[in-house]
Amino acid sequence: MRILGFSLVELTVGLCVASITATLAAMSMAAAGIAVGRHLSASRSEDKAWLALAAIALDLENGTTWGMCTEARDCPGKDMPREFTMPVLLAGPIGWLVVAGTLRRCDRDCQTYVDGIASLEVVADIPASDGHTHRQPFQQRHGSDVRMLEVTLQMRDGRRFSRAVSQRRTSP
Repeated sequence: MRILGFSLVELTVGLCVASITATLAAMSMAAAGIAVGRHLSASRSEDKAWLALAAIALDLENGTTWGMCTEARDCPGKDMPREFTMPVLLAGPIGWLVVAGTLRRCDRDCQTYVDGIASLEVVADIPASDGHTHRQPFQQRHGSDVRMLEVTLQMRDGRRFSRAVSQRRTSP
């Protein structure tokens, strides 16, 4: 007698192999989806940092004076809100500061520009009397006597992005 078709054991083994293969394929697709999501999130965060640095550099390039206030309320002649006690980078009439993880641009009022920023650091190249240049953190006492500023944004995840801006020199 000849049996046509599959036996119950063959059918069960075939279904087990197919389900294991399908489970592995689904797991690899889920892992790929998670990796793509993380990459997109990181690239959005990176784009935000570069956008913010470009805006800060543009304000610095267009500003006639540069300054650094130790906190917003001691900025001379600026209408910064008094509730901020964070260091402020001044580019003419515009101020930049980080408050509670957000980068704010203060012109007439302080508005959130980018979120996810942990800190704003500014390093200045200051001319010395011997013709050399000294690099040190930009402070309130330096005023506009600097040649170049390097602005660094540190993201909450620890990544750092920086950009340098030179002072425009007017020829006599």
